[in-house]
Amino acid sequence: MKKIILSLCLALTIAFSAKSQLVITPDTNYVQLVNNFILSGVSASNVVYTGAPITLGTFNNGFTTNLGMTDGIVLTTGTLDTTMNVYIGSEVINFANYMNGAAGDTQLDVLVAPFPTYDASVLEFDLVPVGNILEFQYVFGSEEYPEYVGSSFNDVFGFFINGPSPSGPAYVNENIAIIPGTTLPVSINNVNAGLNSAYFVDNQGINGQTIVFDGFTTVLTAQLSVTPLSTYHLKMAIADVGDGVFDSGIFLKAQSMKSYNYVGIDEIAENSIKIFPNPLNENSVLTLNTENTGNIVIHITDCIGRTIFDLTQENNLPGKQSFPLGKILNESPSGIYFVNIQANGKSILEKVVK
Repeated sequence: MKKIILSLCLALTIAFSAKSQLVITPDTNYVQLVNNFILSGVSASNVVYTGAPITLGTFNNGFTTNLGMTDGIVLTTGTLDTTMNVYIGSEVINFANYMNGAAGDTQLDVLVAPFPTYDASVLEFDLVPVGNILEFQYVFGSEEYPEYVGSSFNDVFGFFINGPSPSGPAYVNENIAIIPGTTLPVSINNVNAGLNSAYFVDNQGINGQTIVFDGFTTVLTAQLSVTPLSTYHLKMAIADVGDGVFDSGIFLKAQSMKSYNYVGIDEIAENSIKIFPNPLNENSVLTLNTENTGNIVIHITDCIGRTIFDLTQENNLPGKQSFPLGKILNESPSGIYFVNIQANGKSILEKVVK
């Protein structure tokens, strides 16, 4: 059935919309692309790109769209050549579909075995962070939505990092493209209208006028604890799965990669803290089971380290303590927040999504 749909769609010629839309530009200056991706606290070197030259470039004018980003890097399994009859920056009624002839990627093959990958687009480089946290923001979109959710056409991507881990064995191809609060990789089968839908945008359902992909994620943050001034290797890769049609893409937010220090991260006894639900809503509650009396300190910061909330509360009775985290952050904008809780002479850091 997919091949029949393909033959019909290839007969279409996509006209450029006169409306405001995402502007896509192929770019082979890989070093400059990576430098524009970095905001602060990270130095990059040894930039390498593997794939068809027409699959890597830049996007801008994003403020006119529902993508959630203004500009940045884009990698696709199709083409960014705007003279073709395929264009990411067009309306959802059109169809991004192009077999660019590139090979698949063996590392991505492992994630989706036994199904092969095609049309891989891979950007990788070495980096040195100045702090103990590394992070950046991205959006994943695809034409495989919604028809092929749950199928073998589960177009795949990953952000794989290698290097020293502050808390144990070295990272070996550690995939940091995961759904917030879980260990699940971000994928068509894991983020859609029926599963983890808080992170999904149904572009067909809102008659998207500026981005061709039928569905895409909300803006997500890839984050990792790192050892300051150590060298890491980051590989960002995307590929078609099962066949080379129905394109997908990764949008990397310009100047979103940064490294900064967050101190005082230790472990409290397992199951001593719970935040539900996370992602937060107005009724979300932080529950803490304390072993002893003494002060409880709650310190909340945003993703760039600015203090959002501070509380020191005397605890005269050990046991369960609850805090209305949803109401505390109710007036704060959507994003990633870090909640540092200190009790029993120890501390723990929890990441929450609003």
